[in-house]
Amino acid sequence: MTRVQLIGILATLCLFMALYFVFSYAKVEATMLEVQKIFYFHVSSAFTVFIAFGVTCLFSILYLIKRKDRYDMIAVASAELGIVFCTIVLLTGPIWARYAWNTWWNWEARLTSTLILWLMYIAYFILRSALAEETKRVYSAVLGIIAYLNVPIVYFSVEIWQGNLHPSTDTKMNLHPTMVKAWMISWLALSVLYVFLLVLRYQTERLKSQLETIQYQQMEKT
Repeated sequence: MTRVQLIGILATLCLFMALYFVFSYAKVEATMLEVQKIFYFHVSSAFTVFIAFGVTCLFSILYLIKRKDRYDMIAVASAELGIVFCTIVLLTGPIWARYAWNTWWNWEARLTSTLILWLMYIAYFILRSALAEETKRVYSAVLGIIAYLNVPIVYFSVEIWQGNLHPSTDTKMNLHPTMVKAWMISWLALSVLYVFLLVLRYQTERLKSQLETIQYQQMEKT
């Protein structure tokens, strides 16, 4: 059994454990009742987004310094997964907001800054598709670093713009202990899932690169 398979099995076990803790173990919130359980997936996805875009930023820096293709591949793979988890955040957020604030979207600071973050990484891939092979890696790496500067803005948006409706970053400290455990396990599950998907996506990018190299060599021979 390979390490990738072991990570996949671990991710599966963690996800099942998270589902149990969220729906069977965690105390039901007194005000929002079962709707509050969106919290575990919404917030966990948000923190996974920070990890994914952080990896993109780190390996973009490494690529600009060392210009090794594998760093670019990891940065791209992580950015794709970051967009996926960010989409989950943007979908679950309005659902939660509908029950909490009686509106799907109110341009609240954290939701809006998260939307901007999502758009910046969509632009990351638009840029890659618009430029030539040699230049796209450099320019997208620069954008991957710049876009990550929005992450602390998203995280501290509640403190920066006082008075908005979004829960603050220390909300988890006020949760019931069973809720905190369920949230931590949910975050762990999504983090392990992210690692598993990142490895698979990186392997796909590497195989794609090798195939393109073989095709190019065959074209030169003919």
